[in-house]
Amino acid sequence: MTRQLKLAIVLLVTVASMGLNAQKKTTAKSTKPSTENKTAKPTKQETMDWIAGKLKENLATYNDRTFVSYQDGIFVYRSQYAGPSKFCEYSYDLNKVTGMKNEYSDFFVSGNKQLFAHCDYDRAGEGNYYNYISISGPNYNKYRSPFNFGTDQALVERLEKAFQTLVEYNSTKKGADEKF
Repeated sequence: MTRQLKLAIVLLVTVASMGLNAQKKTTAKSTKPSTENKTAKPTKQETMDWIAGKLKENLATYNDRTFVSYQDGIFVYRSQYAGPSKFCEYSYDLNKVTGMKNEYSDFFVSGNKQLFAHCDYDRAGEGNYYNYISISGPNYNKYRSPFNFGTDQALVERLEKAFQTLVEYNSTKKGADEKF
């Protein structure tokens, strides 16, 4: 019986080690595609989420600006203009970003009605729409800009790349019957 027991143990250990080796091979194969996915182009949602994270991290404190919310590409912040009860709330819609340009070494992002400002004195649903927002540059402080990106050139370059990706996602695609 001892010999049969030893044989059973050896057989059990052999089967178990074969199972472990099979798992190791499967794990090694499954890590390769995830590495490839990291180098792939991010999705529109990932791009908007990353940009919104950087907007939130770099929200200027001038006029007691505070982050309100971010959901589905809409970044909302509040700015006081004359005490705590006097404020404007700004909704920045990343889904409407369709252009970028550098003018006088400043980096602008544009899109039709991409920024909506609603102040405490406006009626519900009323406010002002803006078609551009200044992100960074030497003339940055001369424009109404809520973010402090001007001093971090590496971050500005990464933002330009992220906004360019977003512009590609948001741009109107050419129709099948259109020549241009």
